[in-house]
Amino acid sequence: MTIRFEENVSTENAQLVCQWSNSLGKSFQEQWMGPMIPFPLTIQVLQDLEGIFSIFDGQEFVGLIQKIRLEDKTLHIGRFFINPQKQGQGLGSQVLRKFVSLAFENEDIDTISLNVYEANQTAYNLYQKEGFEIVQMVETPIRKYIMKKGR
Repeated sequence: MTIRFEENVSTENAQLVCQWSNSLGKSFQEQWMGPMIPFPLTIQVLQDLEGIFSIFDGQEFVGLIQKIRLEDKTLHIGRFFINPQKQGQGLGSQVLRKFVSLAFENEDIDTISLNVYEANQTAYNLYQKEGFEIVQMVETPIRKYIMKKGR
């Protein structure tokens, strides 16, 4: 596997993400996009996101990840989504490991944080396996964890 990232998302790849996400339903979309993004997901919404990166395995488009904000030397990431047909094969771990490694090459970043809904056990297990730890639990509107990983 040769994982690489490209800034932004092409129309063609945004269409794939919409198909993947929309076929899994509204509650799934809320778990990876958050409750503020209307369902069904549209190409325009994806292309309007700042800090979005397309993920490729070799030449194959396999998903998205977003740098949401950088504050106080903490990079907050989110909207991490791998093609459902590619999940369960270790790809998510490899992608997350490489994205985190590249982020830490920036000296302005000491920690990386992310949010994960309690119900999204697959994502929670992945983040925990990759060294992220719960630093806070938020109860409303749905219980979620804020997780962080240091250098």
